[in-house]
Amino acid sequence: MKKSLKILIILFVVMIGTVGVWLSLDKTTKCYLIYGKNICNFYAMMEMEVSLENYDRMIALCEDMYEVPKKDSCFEVVAQSFARIDMDKAKEACDEIKEIRDQAGNAVHTKNRCYDLIGNKS
Repeated sequence: MKKSLKILIILFVVMIGTVGVWLSLDKTTKCYLIYGKNICNFYAMMEMEVSLENYDRMIALCEDMYEVPKKDSCFEVVAQSFARIDMDKAKEACDEIKEIRDQAGNAVHTKNRCYDLIGNKS
């Protein structure tokens, strides 16, 4: 009986410690642990105010993603957001797209599609 009581106490202490550590983590770290870098970077980019001061930070968050199709989607969103403010910045974001192809050989994201979305072909 004493042995099982000790095990229960140890498990309780470990559980309380785990909850304490989880509550002490910041929002970004929790996001990375649950969802992964791509999704967290995308949401962080979406939460930023669209302004010329934040452009470089938004692009850096997109560049930090490791899956190219998601990275290209992120650049499209940045381009669409900046098309209303600064067309040159929107074009720069479109230029970051890598134009990869899926297994069937179809282009997943293209620079031309991005230019069409922002209303300016180059």
